[in-house]
Amino acid sequence: MKIYNTRLIPVKSFLSRIIFLIFVLVACPLTGQVKQKKNLQESDYHLWHTLQSDKISENGKWISYKLAYPNGQDTLFIKNTQTHKQYVFPQGTNGNFNAEESFAYIDKKGLQILTLKSGEIKTIAGVTQYQYTQNKKYIITYSKTADPILEIKTTSGQTIMKINNVQQYKIAPQQNAVLFSADHNIGFISLNKEVLKTMIIENASTPFYNLIWQNNGNAVAFLQKGADSEQNSLFFYQLNDKNLFKFEAENFSNFPADFTISPTVSTKLFISDDGQRVFFGIKKRESNEKAIDTTGVQVWNASDKLLYPEQEEIGQWEKVAKLALWKPFENKFNQITNNQLPKVILAAEQKFALTFNPAQYEPQYKQQGDIDLYLVNLTTGDSTRILTKHSGNKNHTVISPKGNFVTYFKDQKWWVYDIRKKVHFNCSLNIHQPLLDKDFNAAGEVPAYGFLGWTKNDDSFLLYDQFDIWEVTPDGKKANRLTHGREKNIQFRLAKQFYDLVKTAAYDGFYAFQIDLSNDLFLEAKNNDESGYFIWNKTSGEKPMVFNTMRNNYLMKSEQGESYAFQQQHYDKPPSLWFKKDKKSKAQLMVQSNKQQEDFFWGKAEKIHYSNAKGIPLTGSLFYPANYEPSKKYPMIVKIYELKMYESNQYINPSLYDDTGFNVTNYTSEGYFVLCPDIIYEIGNPGISATDCVVAATQCIIEKGIVQKDKIALIGHSFGGYQTNFIITQTNLFATAVSSAGVADLTSSYLTMGWNTGIADIWRYENQQGRMGKSLFEDKAGYNRNSPLEYVTNIQTPLLCWTGKEDRQVHWYQSIEFYLALRRLNKEHIMLVYPQEKHVIMNPKNQKDLSLHLKEWFDYYLQNKSIPSWVATPLKSL
Repeated sequence: MKIYNTRLIPVKSFLSRIIFLIFVLVACPLTGQVKQKKNLQESDYHLWHTLQSDKISENGKWISYKLAYPNGQDTLFIKNTQTHKQYVFPQGTNGNFNAEESFAYIDKKGLQILTLKSGEIKTIAGVTQYQYTQNKKYIITYSKTADPILEIKTTSGQTIMKINNVQQYKIAPQQNAVLFSADHNIGFISLNKEVLKTMIIENASTPFYNLIWQNNGNAVAFLQKGADSEQNSLFFYQLNDKNLFKFEAENFSNFPADFTISPTVSTKLFISDDGQRVFFGIKKRESNEKAIDTTGVQVWNASDKLLYPEQEEIGQWEKVAKLALWKPFENKFNQITNNQLPKVILAAEQKFALTFNPAQYEPQYKQQGDIDLYLVNLTTGDSTRILTKHSGNKNHTVISPKGNFVTYFKDQKWWVYDIRKKVHFNCSLNIHQPLLDKDFNAAGEVPAYGFLGWTKNDDSFLLYDQFDIWEVTPDGKKANRLTHGREKNIQFRLAKQFYDLVKTAAYDGFYAFQIDLSNDLFLEAKNNDESGYFIWNKTSGEKPMVFNTMRNNYLMKSEQGESYAFQQQHYDKPPSLWFKKDKKSKAQLMVQSNKQQEDFFWGKAEKIHYSNAKGIPLTGSLFYPANYEPSKKYPMIVKIYELKMYESNQYINPSLYDDTGFNVTNYTSEGYFVLCPDIIYEIGNPGISATDCVVAATQCIIEKGIVQKDKIALIGHSFGGYQTNFIITQTNLFATAVSSAGVADLTSSYLTMGWNTGIADIWRYENQQGRMGKSLFEDKAGYNRNSPLEYVTNIQTPLLCWTGKEDRQVHWYQSIEFYLALRRLNKEHIMLVYPQEKHVIMNPKNQKDLSLHLKEWFDYYLQNKSIPSWVATPLKSL
């Protein structure tokens, strides 16, 4: 017998090892394994929240942010950027840092003040509004109760001054004073080294309202209601000299006898920068006489400049408030606008104004009609026409910060009118790149890429071309390209959140604030694949701060120092909040939202490339099913509007609460591909162009062999709804379609009133998104050629449509026309009508209802699920 040399293991030792192994496997079943993911269900949607960036503290030591949930249980957070210490404030709103010392916010209890160093919180009950002062010494609080209370408190919450029954208050631009009206009294509180109250008028006969400050905080103006609807009163008060002036209309022979001071916001009170003039509105008194015609009949005269609804809305100039000017120190009054020139743009420094009449060239069929611009010298009252038949686009006319120049876009060029020299300069001569938006793909006037603003002392101004920013002198002799985006294929634009005051509203137009080129410029940057922020300065040009394939947005900068915070996201990467201590430091992750996504299968997004019939290259976004298996083929939904390529880097929370009923993530989680293709248009052929691009994109995906070619659906809303209606008349490629708020017949839609504007929808077709470029009567064949109703007999695609019965943007009758045609032709079609909804669904209950209807429809036609009862039962109220 042969005996093998075998190693013996003691039984006790062997059993103990087995028991230990079993314990490990039971206690730690996932040790060394990948965490098992699960399929996303409707019951999981509530877990998702939206990350909202809020504030960054003065030196960048703290950031605040909010997580917003569909159920309204939002939560406010602050986090230390160095230690990552965090505080949580359920349902906190209106959070603000006071330097690095404290953080205040509002909740249902009132104002909460957190001391950042100690973590102690003080509650001030009942406060609904508050603001820290500029010097960080005080908090101004307001409790909007039956007896509204205005209080001045220390930053720790101790009350210094309290005023009862405050109807209105206005904080000075410098945040060092508060103007208030209480009962029939008006006064102000100074907030400097001491808190002092000064009364301007006490125990008046009526209350005061419409409180305003001069920009430098040296003067105030306000109105007082007239007793028994008599003339309202206007007051002007100088804080330093304590001079009070009252406007007495009867003392001015040129004040219209049948006019009164208007309280309307369209002619709001304004004090000139030099404190010498007050601008205010005057309005014709409403007659107490009864109208002779008691029938209420409307007279629609075809020769009227404006349609009857337009006249009621904007065009009865005799009823519209006019802008007027009062010089308290000279005791002079002048009316600036009138019935002939009722609109005005007030120049910076308020020495000049531009007046115009938007109805001058009516009837016309543009979104903003052409105008003549008149320059009014507010010192002499002289008026001169400086532009004839100029674009009514507000962005095409901007006054310089010092009021020396009018910048305007005309004949595809940027011009400057020198107010003092009375000369026009072509400022585009030395810019050898197109300034017209070459990507503009609609009918009508092609806009400029844009105007940014003026530099210091009106020395130069800044313009965009397709990629770059240019600095141009007012005479046009010098043009300097500041950025180098063209070489890098990067488009640079000013980061709007830092330059929201580049243009400020000046009644009916804009004037520009100055941009200081000696400081850094913060630029948004993007190309076809990347986005982010650059910082530009004169020394080094543009340098990237963050630029990658993620969507980067919501950039914030600390008031002191060079600390930054921004968000990043991609379709498969939830939004996250990042912090940079300075320009050069590496960004660090501060907040990652929606971490629960890691527990679920999730789709991915990629850009696809295809060409239309003319060989023009196009891009779209393709969203893959969650837990995608390459060996399988899936159903697909094609969601259309216009340009969709940038949607691939946008994170989409799953939700049933969408205003059009369709959520990409919901469908990718349920085993669908979703395709969002870019569409470009040939003017005069909007429907045919859309069909070409959408079919090309869809065929591109079919050729990849990843979708079931007989299980593809089409969906579109508004203009996308029109495109959907038309496309299914041209092709049987789609197994089903959903159209919402879409046009059915170009002829009837062209001849429809836009009831939300009072303007006929003709302009949409001739000069905007309808993209016909001509009138119905110039190109009747073209309107028929692109009208879904013209080819309705071709439809073999089952169609679900929905509309809001109160839709005043695309009238719901358009959906009815298509419904009646399809019904008469015995086509497979269902229409959902939401009686209380407009162009989109706003009621959450209806949003959920619509989402569920759409899901059941697609599941039936694309995934062979059971037919919904509301589909199987004909002529039943839905």
